[in-house]
Amino acid sequence: MSKPLSALPHPPGRIPILGDVRSADRRRPTQHEAELALRLGPVFQRELLGNRLVVVGGADLANQTLDERSWGRALVGPLAQLRELAGAGLFTARSKDPLWGQARRILTPGFSQSAMRIYHDAMASVADDLAAKWATSPVVDVHQDMTSATLEVIGRAGFSCRMGLLGRQDGAAEGTEQFLDSLGRVLVWASESTNDVPIVGTVREFLGARRRNADIAVCRNFVQRIIESRLQSGDHGNTDLLGLMLETEDPDTGDRLPLHNVTDQVLTFLAAGHETTAALMEVALYHLAAEPISADRIAETELDPAPLTYEGVVKSRQIRAYVNECLRLWPPAPGFFRVARTDQELGGYHIPSGRGVFVLALAAQRDTAVWGPDAHRFRADRFTAERITAGSGKFFSPWGAGPRSCIGRQFAMHEASLLLATLLSRFRFRLEKSGELVMRERATLRPEPFRIVATPRKSER
Repeated sequence: MSKPLSALPHPPGRIPILGDVRSADRRRPTQHEAELALRLGPVFQRELLGNRLVVVGGADLANQTLDERSWGRALVGPLAQLRELAGAGLFTARSKDPLWGQARRILTPGFSQSAMRIYHDAMASVADDLAAKWATSPVVDVHQDMTSATLEVIGRAGFSCRMGLLGRQDGAAEGTEQFLDSLGRVLVWASESTNDVPIVGTVREFLGARRRNADIAVCRNFVQRIIESRLQSGDHGNTDLLGLMLETEDPDTGDRLPLHNVTDQVLTFLAAGHETTAALMEVALYHLAAEPISADRIAETELDPAPLTYEGVVKSRQIRAYVNECLRLWPPAPGFFRVARTDQELGGYHIPSGRGVFVLALAAQRDTAVWGPDAHRFRADRFTAERITAGSGKFFSPWGAGPRSCIGRQFAMHEASLLLATLLSRFRFRLEKSGELVMRERATLRPEPFRIVATPRKSER
């Protein structure tokens, strides 16, 4: 017989009424929960003022929640908070909102293989600009440059708009730096506010509301200027994402997206599209700089200094494996919520219909029961030794699950692979200062800023 949720393991030191307030960590919540999973087991609870969060950190149980017949997506946590910023964007819209289905149908062709071929040249132009910068400034602020590069990629490839962060400044969007500053503060708020201690959190919300609203206004105004510039230019092509949103009719309804929702979608892609890929790139560059022998092996066996073609990037098997291992250890989206469609049993506990659980990918993707005793160690050959599939039992879901999974995953994988391949073929990396990779949380998992030194490979040949 299934046990009730109240019987789930919980952190030590629970206080009557207040609950597990001693174990709350608003600045690194998912990393703290991954540590708790090691002590409490594959499913456990955290409770604050009677509100119980069920955390699933074991691979087998996490895989169970991916069954769309039994479980669905729940809009809870940082994504729910970000509705204030991105409204009914693809990641923040409720599934029952007609605009979500309409946007998904309109934008799906924008992430096809043929679309990736079109975006490749714009992505390559960013990689070249970044390499040119490193050639003259070899001490690299990784956080700053990955922010610049990934925002430029989504701007140039997705919206045919330069952000002015790399290379040429003429014709670039205005206010990019202010947009990034405001977006950063909103992302921190989305993460920390969902893990605030009750009462204290309410006070913080009240005190920070004015600044937050101003930051949201800055972000939305920035995006609206990009859209207005396209409309005023008279360019009615639909070969990029913005063109699809403005010019394409929904194949089911025949309607186009209203302009306010185009703003939501562009803001979603700018925010999520650059933040998550920048986080992935930073993790990858850290490991390549910390393990130069592995970096050299990839460069010597798989890469060529000549410009990479679309086919060349797709065939970069070792680069893809490296990227996947980064996603396994440090998924930029560390978890997602699932809701039981009907009564379920999970690890011997009864999950009533309509009850949500938090699937902690950060823990499930490191589960030693399926990934082996070295699951916490970086080892890219995991993804070349075998093909990781849904049937392998090795939970790997950095892009979310079901029909609400990340629509831009192929875009991000091609972007990251192209940037890494270009940089690896031209430079050797080393950490400016040795040390462990430290992650911070601001709706995503992203490394604390660090520096590397990039040395041109041609000087060593």
